[in-house]
Amino acid sequence: MYKILISNDDGLKAPGLRPLMKELSKIGKVYVIVPKTQMSGTGHGITLAKYKKVEKIEKDFYVIKGGTPADCVKYGLYNFLKNKIDLVVSGINTCPNLGQDVIYSGTVGAAREGALKGVPSLAVSAAEMGATEYEHSAIATREIAEKILKSKNFFKNICLNINIPQNYKGIKVAPLGLRIYDENVKTVVDEKGNFSYRLSGKYISGGKNEGTDIDIVDKGYISVTPLPTDQTDFTFIKKLSYKVIIPSK
Repeated sequence: MYKILISNDDGLKAPGLRPLMKELSKIGKVYVIVPKTQMSGTGHGITLAKYKKVEKIEKDFYVIKGGTPADCVKYGLYNFLKNKIDLVVSGINTCPNLGQDVIYSGTVGAAREGALKGVPSLAVSAAEMGATEYEHSAIATREIAEKILKSKNFFKNICLNINIPQNYKGIKVAPLGLRIYDENVKTVVDEKGNFSYRLSGKYISGGKNEGTDIDIVDKGYISVTPLPTDQTDFTFIKKLSYKVIIPSK
């Protein structure tokens, strides 16, 4: 039987968690390790030199208090399941992770951690902001997971970033696009002159993104984007070799 590790960045009360557990349990043994609370925007951050409390919720279901999504996958693969996992699935996130969102996303960070350890991994998000229904996304994830599990070696060290719209027409593979945000940093000063800030902003548009994940989702298709663990820009290496002057001794 396949062994599947589920994590997320929305925490224990994430509305997409239980539907995902239900569907994936149809194709394998499911283990769940998630942050106890909301940890969106933590990217691939990990906790160093600090103990984090692990709490058991039910059989094969744990939360880490104050743990990042990547912490959860690290703990699951190393301490809890001893690297005997066939697939890591992170999600279902409550909003899209498209374009450069993947840099900041805790959902993607958790899946990328699995890929770093050589385990095929899926980062799954609803394509609508504040989604309220997750059954269709869970079913689609299970169908994709079944295909991945049949070709595990092919997908080793790869994180697939997946965004699932309502009433999707099908599935298409696409590169990342560019999302444009109206970003804002709000600063307040207390009576002692100490500064506090809060990041905010809203999504404006996908810009010119024909053929990208943003475009594909807008047209009603599930987008699948393979994200490698090696972030080296090999094309630019060749260009850089002609530009860099090595100082003489």
